[in-house]
Amino acid sequence: MDVGGVIYYDEPFELAWLQGTFDLAVTADPSVTLRDFIEDTERFYLDGKTPAERPGILSSAAADESWVRVRRAWRELAQEIPGSIAAVTALAREMPTTVVANQPPECADVLAEWGLTAVLETVVLDCFEGVAKPDPRLLGIALARLGLPPGELLVVGNRVDHDVAPARSLGCPAVFVLPEDGYRRPPGVHPDLTRAYRALRAVRTVPPGDDVPRVASLADLAASPLARLGAL
Repeated sequence: MDVGGVIYYDEPFELAWLQGTFDLAVTADPSVTLRDFIEDTERFYLDGKTPAERPGILSSAAADESWVRVRRAWRELAQEIPGSIAAVTALAREMPTTVVANQPPECADVLAEWGLTAVLETVVLDCFEGVAKPDPRLLGIALARLGLPPGELLVVGNRVDHDVAPARSLGCPAVFVLPEDGYRRPPGVHPDLTRAYRALRAVRTVPPGDDVPRVASLADLAASPLARLGAL
């Protein structure tokens, strides 16, 4: 299963990074406006390019420094999606369960603090493995560690491109976790930036077609017959 959007919210980290980047950019260049920054953010999220492939504020030293600060505050920013800790624990008692995610090393610290590392079969993070989603090889590492054929691993995620598509390419069934916005906005994030970010998130987390089962949360999955399809 994924972590961001499934076990904890992605949004607090990203909003803190965006606001921090803007603040640092303005300090370096007072002519930068919030409108400039929001337009750059929209291009960053929608054009499909990596930071190295496109110039802009979110590819700048300010963005790099902001990310360093967010990582330092990872534990404080991490917000459990309601019921996810109990759901992972319950699922892991019944079947082999693992995390497969694009997350920084600090994610592993949060999983350990929340007691999840102790119940998970393994944790597969791109920062440790040298390969990241949407490359299906990251999911393949989990399959190898679990010793399972693809058809017996149920992939649980909140993105079609990063979760559903890699799962299908390997022959794994998938379940899509629907987005919800019950997170607490980090202090100091401008409301206009929050509104623009939420619109961009809605584009990135569009649900798949009706052929992929959907659940409202990991807690709902744990109570559903879908969870009995195989390992997670």
